[in-house]
Amino acid sequence: MDGYRVFLTTCDSYLPALRPMAWMMNKYWKPLPEVVVMGFKPPDFELPGNWTFHSVGKQEDYPFDKWSNAFIKFLDEVPDEVFLLMLEDMWPIRKVDTEALVILYRYMLQFEYVAKMDLCGDRLYAMGMIPYGFVNRLDLIKSLPASQYHLSLMPGFWRKKHLLKGMVLNESPHNTEIWGSERLALHQDVIVLGTRQWPLRICLALRGGNAGALLLDEIESGDVE
Repeated sequence: MDGYRVFLTTCDSYLPALRPMAWMMNKYWKPLPEVVVMGFKPPDFELPGNWTFHSVGKQEDYPFDKWSNAFIKFLDEVPDEVFLLMLEDMWPIRKVDTEALVILYRYMLQFEYVAKMDLCGDRLYAMGMIPYGFVNRLDLIKSLPASQYHLSLMPGFWRKKHLLKGMVLNESPHNTEIWGSERLALHQDVIVLGTRQWPLRICLALRGGNAGALLLDEIESGDVE
């Protein structure tokens, strides 16, 4: 029941980001989760033992503005109904509250109307959130459907069938977040939650899409070395 899997999405040019991601996860994420990488060409370096690589085809068949095609294909090929979704440059920078992750994963399994459980500060600092009770030691917050990036790809647990309600073919990740938020908001029978405790703290190391310009200001100097 506690065996959630982490899905990381990547592309051929960002494969090198998997190595620091693995290093940071190994340091800060205990016990280590099972990780599945969705990509195209497998990396030319060895992945950790708890990682597997799932190719959805050739990169040239899925240009940037067809990212959603590749991701929908991936979701169709994996059995997980609830999973933790991250992108390859969302590196953990502090000790992960893995106990909190288990609590929230169990909550997702219990309440099928929850589409997403945000695990960082994305919903906490979004315009449009309200308190939503608590589970165990965690204070829950609810993302209002009209809030910006209601369907955010920042780290969180997702229920597959609800995520797919916000997705269509032929969209980039950014457009999926923007237009997918509007589509998901139309479904009044599902909600997006987060917590005040922020159990997973990450940096966006490749923000802006420049693989040659790492943004390391939030990472401790020892980790940068």
